[in-house]
Amino acid sequence: MNLLRGLLFDNLGLKLVALLMAVVVYLNVYTDRPATMLVTFPLRITGLGDSLALSGPAPAAVQAELRGTGKQLIRLRLTEPQLEIPLAGVEPGRFERVISAEDLPLGGLEGLSVERVVGPRVVELRVDRRVRRDLPVAVRADGEPGSGWAWKGAWSADPPRVTVSGPQRDVAALDSVALETVTLDGRRDTVRVRAMAARLPEWCAMEPASVTVTLPLVRVPQR
Repeated sequence: MNLLRGLLFDNLGLKLVALLMAVVVYLNVYTDRPATMLVTFPLRITGLGDSLALSGPAPAAVQAELRGTGKQLIRLRLTEPQLEIPLAGVEPGRFERVISAEDLPLGGLEGLSVERVVGPRVVELRVDRRVRRDLPVAVRADGEPGSGWAWKGAWSADPPRVTVSGPQRDVAALDSVALETVTLDGRRDTVRVRAMAARLPEWCAMEPASVTVTLPLVRVPQR
């Protein structure tokens, strides 16, 4: 037993260092082998004029199957280099860009090749004119105030109107901006919170980004 304990624990630090070095050497050799891997390239839209905005859904990334050494593929998968989609000079309407293997940013790594572009093979975007509108906010509340208190539906917002900017078609469809629901559970007296937009169409923004909402609670007689 003492002999076994000595074999296991004598010079334990050196043994752990040796084990770590062996693992490093193994991984170094293993990741030098050829391999294939699915790699994601996030899209980066550049050059869109200030008077224009994207409208509707747009792909977030393009995926491709690559062949190279394990080291190269792991590096690309961890860094996720961005695939640039330049939109300088485009007009409102539909924009399409066919993605080929040559478009993918491989970081100049030698021996790395694209087996296939998985998709989307065509990036489709809709470009619209950017507009700004002043709209009233809409406040919602949920929950039960504390015992002896009630909310009668009154509220105020500061500011009562906000400016929404974004693609013309989506902004034109709005008649107000719904704010995040205010929770009244267990609250007493006046409730005052900062609330952001509960939802806006894609590519739209609200200024200011949040509004001060005040909901007065009133005392009610206890039974």
